Amino acid sequence: MTIRQALVVDDSKSARMMLQRLLSKINVSAAAVESAEEALKFLEKEQPDVIFMDHMMPGMDGLEATQLIKSNPRTAAIPTIMYTSKEDKEYQDIALSHGARGVLAKPASHEAVMAVIQSLDEPAANDEPAAPAHSGIPLIEVDKLVQKNIALAMSGIKDELTAMIDEHASGLKASQSTQLDLMQARTLQHTARLQKELDDSLSESALFSKTRTQTQRLAVAVADKLVKKNVDDIINMMANDRIAMEDELAILREEMLLSQKKSARSAALTGLIGGALLGGIIGAAATFLL
Repeated sequence: MTIRQALVVDDSKSARMMLQRLLSKINVSAAAVESAEEALKFLEKEQPDVIFMDHMMPGMDGLEATQLIKSNPRTAAIPTIMYTSKEDKEYQDIALSHGARGVLAKPASHEAVMAVIQSLDEPAANDEPAAPAHSGIPLIEVDKLVQKNIALAMSGIKDELTAMIDEHASGLKASQSTQLDLMQARTLQHTARLQKELDDSLSESALFSKTRTQTQRLAVAVADKLVKKNVDDIINMMANDRIAMEDELAILREEMLLSQKKSARSAALTGLIGGALLGGIIGAAATFLL
């Protein structure tokens, strides 16, 4: 059995790169996609020798994708290995019932990958007649191959570390975003509670209850001021009336004095006239009698 090409399906970048590096160590070239939907599109154009399928992914999960692959005559012969952290007997039975050939547990090791590849008991989808083996390889070629494998391994390790750092950074960012969302939600809840308390405290009944004593005191004070003002107005009015009456009385007194003076003069004049007349009469009588 010859396995030369593989397809790794996993939404975790670090998991994809780790398995690609392990496969490269056994001279298996591995393409990688991050979802089951992308894997199905990939299989429309390419036909790898084996598929390593993650279970839990956004959108379509790995078991459903495996069933679709097995139901398609064009891809039914491609062995699918579930690449997941689940490795108990119950899950293995579930995976086999959905068309998977086996289960590779995460995190995978070199030995585990080799064991899974060796467990495939059918020819790979792209198998071709094996080329005749060469009897010998020059040492310089061996050295070149060793250097090439070392360079590939170092590149794979670098890419894997980069992917792990990126994934860890993404996880931290997601965690921070979640914490910010939680803090925002708590802030909104607290704000809503404070707003409700404020609305309740500003209701007519609450305001009346809280300001009832102050309102009563204010009403009493206003009433006292009104009463005092009315009393002051009455006193001022009476004072003004008294002044007016005194003025009128003074005028009446002056008029009465003038009238009395006029009366006295008239009486005196009348007396004089009467006396003169009486004297004249008496004089005339005396003259007549004499």
